[in-house]
Amino acid sequence: MLRAGASLWRRAVGLSLPASCAGCGRWETRLCPRCRELLDGGPLPVEHAQAAGDLEILAAARYAGPVRALVLGWKNGAREDLDEVMTAVGRDLGRAWAAGHRTCTSPGTRAAEGSGAAGAAGGTADAGAPPGPPPSPPAALLVVPAPSGLGRRLRGRLVVARLADAVTRGIADQWAGAPAAPGAPDAPGPPRTVLSADILRRRGRAGAHQAGRSARQRRSNRAVPPRVLADVRGLAVVLVDDVVTTGATLGACARALREEGARVVGAVAVASTPPPAPPARGVGMCPPQAISSITKRA
Repeated sequence: MLRAGASLWRRAVGLSLPASCAGCGRWETRLCPRCRELLDGGPLPVEHAQAAGDLEILAAARYAGPVRALVLGWKNGAREDLDEVMTAVGRDLGRAWAAGHRTCTSPGTRAAEGSGAAGAAGGTADAGAPPGPPPSPPAALLVVPAPSGLGRRLRGRLVVARLADAVTRGIADQWAGAPAAPGAPDAPGPPRTVLSADILRRRGRAGAHQAGRSARQRRSNRAVPPRVLADVRGLAVVLVDDVVTTGATLGACARALREEGARVVGAVAVASTPPPAPPARGVGMCPPQAISSITKRA
């Protein structure tokens, strides 16, 4: 009843006020074309989320400027009118991820390609032995959202779970009728089933909000792996989150799932924070010669 009342109140306020762009604030539109284009610039590889380890992460946009404003409004429930837009973003993310992953037989990590090449060059298998049967694809691919806190669950605002549903549809669309990888007729095709499964739950102090915390505090706050509520042994998993900052949340989720026997093959997110800028060199520094000259004049 509380959720229904809050939703009715927000709709009533929305009808009484003129629409404004969730990104830049422009009136008479919920999302202007320029801000919408910012969500279509991906997928962008996320390379600076060190807390996620070697997990391969794709994001639709950079978490800055108008994108930050519209994602915050969507997450916090102030802009429920963006649900349709974010569903489309999630579906596009799913298609983009699936287009680059026709199979789920290798881990979705940044180091996987190099390790695969090394294995092919120096493996212990008998080079003269006849090739065995091609590996079969996993029975299913799970698309698993990062866990939401208790407060968000009580409000029914499970935005990441809904985003995971959209990513699942995008992957299924891309893989529908897809053959094996080009140039590798013996490679297994994609999994037969793609499922969205909200099976992670926070525990302990990992439920505290991340807003306003430093990078070190964010990593510590999400260091506790979540609980896994289902049997995932032998299944491939793609993780989904709304925003990636340090990668601590996705890293903890990946560890929890791997400990239960799953193979985490990648992750996607709506936005990622921009990589840290390199420190400026020489800013605010006065050369020794100038200091000596100033001293002599004084």
